[in-house]
Amino acid sequence: MIHKEEGSFLFMHNPLTLYLQRLAASSQMTMRYILQDAADRLGYQDTNIDEIPWQQLDAADVIALVATLREDGYAPNTSSLYVNALRGVMNEARRLGLISQEHLLSMRSVKGINGSRLSQGRNLKRTLIRDLMAVCAADPRPQGIRDAAIIAVLYGSGMRKSESINLDINQVNFTERSLQVLGKGNKQLIKYAPVWAFDKLNNWLQLRRSQLTGSQQDDLFLFNRIRRGGHITRDRISKHAIYYITRQRGLEIGIQIMPHDFRRSFITRIIEEHDLSIAQKLAHHANIQTTANYDVRDDNERRRAVDRFDL
Repeated sequence: MIHKEEGSFLFMHNPLTLYLQRLAASSQMTMRYILQDAADRLGYQDTNIDEIPWQQLDAADVIALVATLREDGYAPNTSSLYVNALRGVMNEARRLGLISQEHLLSMRSVKGINGSRLSQGRNLKRTLIRDLMAVCAADPRPQGIRDAAIIAVLYGSGMRKSESINLDINQVNFTERSLQVLGKGNKQLIKYAPVWAFDKLNNWLQLRRSQLTGSQQDDLFLFNRIRRGGHITRDRISKHAIYYITRQRGLEIGIQIMPHDFRRSFITRIIEEHDLSIAQKLAHHANIQTTANYDVRDDNERRRAVDRFDL
C-alpha cells in the first residue's frame, strides 16, 4: 500500500502533506515554516522538507528540539506550537501505518517549555481608535476609506486578520450587523460589529462601486488591494497588507500597532465592560482561560483596582 522512492514517500503518502492539507490555507504557510525550522534544528538543513522521513523521528528528537528552543529563548507558547506541529505530522504517520501506536504515544508524551510570558499586546482605547479613524479620514486617497473600514471591522468585531481577508460580501448581513467567518478549526462563526463599524464599511463599499464599474467581480470579496496612485484593483487584500496598513496607520498617530492588538483590545473591553463569560462567547474561545489571557489592561488600571481595597 505504501510506495517508496529513495527513502521518501510519494506525495499522497507523505504525512507532512496530509497534515498541512488538514489546515486552513492561512495556517499552512506558518506551520510549514515552523516545521522547516524544526527540521533544520534536528539536522535536516540540507533536506527538502517534503522529503524528510518524519516517521523516523522519536521522542528523543522532540526533547532535543525543545532544548534548542529553550536555549534560544523561545517563549513557552512558541515552543508548544513547534511540538504540536510535530505531533500533527506524527498523527498522520500513524494513520498511514508508518509508525506504531506506542511510537506515537511516546512522541505525544514530550511537552513544550513550561511557563508563560506576560502579554506583549497593546490595549487600544477609544481615544486611539478615534485617532486612527481621524488619520484615515484625512487621507484623500481610496486607501483612507478602505483602511478605516478594515480597522473598524477588526476592532469592532474582534476577528482575526486571517478571517478579515477572507470575508466575502455574501457573508455580511447589514440588517443584523453580523459577519460570517471561517475561523480556526474550519468552524463557521458569526461575528457582530457596532453601527459605526458598519458605517465605515458602507462608506468603503460605496466608494468601490463608484470606481469599479462594468463587472461584478468586485462584489465577491470585501476588501481590495489598492495600488499606488489610488487604483482599486480586483485583487483580494493579503494578510501582509493588513499588517502593513496597521503598522503605517499606527505610526501616523505615534504608536506601534500589530493587527492582533485590535482583537486583544476588543476582548479586553468586553471583559472590562461586561464579564469574562460574554467575552469568551464573542471571541469564540473553547477555553475561558484563553480569553482571560487576552486581558491587557495596563498597570494603572490594575493599581486602581487594588487601591479600592482601602481600610
